[in-house]
Amino acid sequence: MRKSLLTLGVVAAATAIPAQAEYLYGFGSMYADYQVWDQGFGNDDDNFGGDISDRNQAVIGIEGGAAFDWGQIYGFYDYEGVDRSGDDRGASTKGTIHYNLMDTKVSLYAQVYNTDTDAGFHEQNRVLGLGYTGLSGDGWAFTPFIGAHQINSGDISGSNGGMAGWVGYYNTDIAGQNFTFSTWGEYEFARNDEYSAVQGGDYGLNGSINALWNFHQNWSTGVLYRYTVNKLAREDYQDLIIYRLQYNF
Repeated sequence: MRKSLLTLGVVAAATAIPAQAEYLYGFGSMYADYQVWDQGFGNDDDNFGGDISDRNQAVIGIEGGAAFDWGQIYGFYDYEGVDRSGDDRGASTKGTIHYNLMDTKVSLYAQVYNTDTDAGFHEQNRVLGLGYTGLSGDGWAFTPFIGAHQINSGDISGSNGGMAGWVGYYNTDIAGQNFTFSTWGEYEFARNDEYSAVQGGDYGLNGSINALWNFHQNWSTGVLYRYTVNKLAREDYQDLIIYRLQYNF
C-alpha cells in the first residue's frame, strides 16, 4: 500500500514542473464501485479456479485530471476489497501526463501504473512514448498514445515490448438529462517471454466502456463494462460489470 501512495506522490510532483502554465479545465471525483465478475460474458468458474463470484468486490477511489496550455495530467487511486477482511485487499494507482512538444499537439507521453495487494503481489507498469492531444470538440475528446513498455512484476522486470492506447469521452444531454460516455484502452504487444507465459500470450488488451448519468450537479451514477484479453493473469477474453456511485468536486 505504501508503494502505491509513493508512486502517486512522485507522479503528482512530476506534473507540477511546468511553471506559469495557463489552466484550461479540470475535474475530480470520489467514487464507490461494486465489481461483479459473474455478470460478464467471457467468464466461467474454470477460468478462475473456483467460484467466480468470489472475485466480486467493493472498491472506493479518487481520481482527477486537468488540462493546461502545455498538455494534460490524470491520476487515480483505488482501494480494493473494502468489503473483505484486511488481509484480502489491495490498492492500485495510475498517473499519466501528456506534455505538448513546442506548439504542436503531438505530446511526450508518460504513464506509471502500480498495484499492490496485502497478500504480497506487486506489479508496476511504465510507459514512455508519444501521444496526440488535438482531437477534441464541443463536449468530446479522444487522446491516443503509443510507447515503450517496461514491467516490474515479481521476478519479471525490464523491457516488455510496447503499448498503444487511448482515452475518450462524450458529454451530451438526452431527454433533458446529462450523460457522460467514456472509454479507455491499452493494447500491449511484443511482450517478453516471461510475462507472455504468465498472461497467456505475447499481446494483451485492457480497457473499459462507461456510461454515467449526471443526475445532480455533484452526483453521478452508472455502469462500467470492463474487459481484458490475456491480462490479469487470465487467458483469452474476460469481463465484468462495475456499478458506480460518484461524487464530483
